[in-house]
Amino acid sequence: MTACSPACTPPEAKSPDGASDKDGAAAEAGGADAQDPKEDRQKAPPLPKGEMIMEAKGVDLSKLSESQRSTFFQIINSEPSACDKPHSLATSLRDDDKCRDSLIAAQFVADYLEAGAPTSEVRTGLQEVTKALQPREIPVEGRPVYGSENAPVTVVVFADFQCPHCKMEAPKIRKTVDQFRGRAKLIFKHFPLQGHPRAKAAAIATEAALEQGKFWEMHDKVFANQDKLEDGDILSYASQIGLDMDKFKASYNARKGKPVVEADKADGEKAGVDGTPAVFVNGRRANGRYILFGGELSGWIDDALKR
Repeated sequence: MTACSPACTPPEAKSPDGASDKDGAAAEAGGADAQDPKEDRQKAPPLPKGEMIMEAKGVDLSKLSESQRSTFFQIINSEPSACDKPHSLATSLRDDDKCRDSLIAAQFVADYLEAGAPTSEVRTGLQEVTKALQPREIPVEGRPVYGSENAPVTVVVFADFQCPHCKMEAPKIRKTVDQFRGRAKLIFKHFPLQGHPRAKAAAIATEAALEQGKFWEMHDKVFANQDKLEDGDILSYASQIGLDMDKFKASYNARKGKPVVEADKADGEKAGVDGTPAVFVNGRRANGRYILFGGELSGWIDDALKR
């Protein structure tokens, strides 16, 4: 998974089938009600040059020019700790070994300066990165699990079954989870978008399959055929994966899974999901506009295991 992978985003218009999805305006704007643990972050007061902290333990500055190094230290001395402490990012690096987020945030600053980003963009990115590092509370009880239920790291993906980017990322995410041999698990949550008229029906179908213990089989069938998701197609896929068709039809026709699908989407909106797929690792947003851990999900999982 690439942290800056393209995403499907909701359009302003309502879906063609007039489905009763929520308006989604909050999601488009980044979530008006989204949890924002650092909304009131303030810059630390600027320090005279002689009083600036000119060290950054654990941060690789080897690729920075002298002018970039100077900008780096100006930024970390004026931006607040990534652990919401009443001191600068530089002070956090020097004095707070337990604040892993400050180390990650400072490395982000160094990497983006080295890439040639202007100071204003680095500061903006730093604020977004710091927010992404703050864990959200995402309900997962009763949601389908891939991997060991007792794994210490939980990867949550919010996805839409008609989103081509979700289809592309799905096998990559599971492959990464497999690499951690029981130390990570994947949990799926629905986030059908307004512009995808059959995404919600497909989500409800996977919930009907979950009742018979075959969520992931239906998940794969639906993604493999995301351009063929009419009711007849969905019934065919249910038969192909060996479901009890009477039970499946009863659940699907009654739209039994609809409240669960809508609750998942509401959870996503609360967590600030603004497109799919949206991936969280132990509650931290692992994909967004700014790359961390080389853009790899494995880096986020490694980081979670070290906390």
